[in-house]
Amino acid sequence: MNYLSFDPEDFATDAFFCSWVLHPTPETERLWLDWLRNNPSKARDIELARQMVLLASSEETPAPSPETVDRIWQGIEEGKNRKVILFPNRTIWLKAAAAVVLLLVALGGYFYRTGQKLTYHTAFGESRRVLLPDGTLVTLNANSSLRVADRWGRRTEREVWLDGEAFFSVSKLKKAGRAVKFTVHTHDLNVEVRGTEFNVNTRQDQTQVVLSEGLVHLRLNDRSEKEIQMKPGDLVDFSRDKQKLRVRHLPDASPMYSWKNNRWTLNDASLAEIAVLIRETYGVTVIIENDSLKKQTVNGVVPTDNMGDLLSALESILPITITHEEQRVTIRGRPD
Repeated sequence: MNYLSFDPEDFATDAFFCSWVLHPTPETERLWLDWLRNNPSKARDIELARQMVLLASSEETPAPSPETVDRIWQGIEEGKNRKVILFPNRTIWLKAAAAVVLLLVALGGYFYRTGQKLTYHTAFGESRRVLLPDGTLVTLNANSSLRVADRWGRRTEREVWLDGEAFFSVSKLKKAGRAVKFTVHTHDLNVEVRGTEFNVNTRQDQTQVVLSEGLVHLRLNDRSEKEIQMKPGDLVDFSRDKQKLRVRHLPDASPMYSWKNNRWTLNDASLAEIAVLIRETYGVTVIIENDSLKKQTVNGVVPTDNMGDLLSALESILPITITHEEQRVTIRGRPD
């Protein structure tokens, strides 16, 4: 099916799209958000259509049954290009909803349906992609949370609060001809952008920001008069305990956010550092029995889709044996 030719009303009456909006699953989120990442020019149409579906679904009409959703996915797997109308008796209502949504957007405002969740969480071992109302894509790392400002469309800037780690692909947005600022708040600092890609990590009592592309302005919470301007490849570390700020440039910054593609790119990473990553990502206790092992370093790419594959990869690289029992991972030296 050629979604590139769709307008918002086409999306709003497409079964694949509606099943994602009304009953998102990891599979549907991956499918649609990957498609949107590859077709960013359709972000506005997608958001309009999403709001139309939410408006339409507010009526007392049954949601599509599990059997219908199964049928849809069977069609995807078989490569069938078919279009199913979820709201066959609502053509007029969808046209009206489209008019309302288009009017609100023309006035410069996106909106949320009452009661829609404004905080997103990920569990240990889970990553998640989130599409914000302005078309911004956020990839949340494991054990992280993102809170979105309420009344998004009525504010003069876009604001989110992050605890954990996330990669942001911020969509450019204008109001009255002026670029609308997008701000990520952490415990230590504020990251201010207009449209760019960057990674923010708030773990280990510090905030780390890595810029992939575009321009970023940083302001420390306790020294708001000081602003740091980042360029692509820059890495900023701020230690909360030491109150120390460090800025450096990386020839290749991509390993810092390779986690969003379900892998870690390790460059001389010590086993002690990897143990911290495992604990933060999967929520387990990691014991390294021999202190000398902690200094062993790893170079290469390891999978992180699940902890079992990761541990097996580490065993194949280093002379170690790893056992995993419930919430405890133990690393020992391999006998000669």
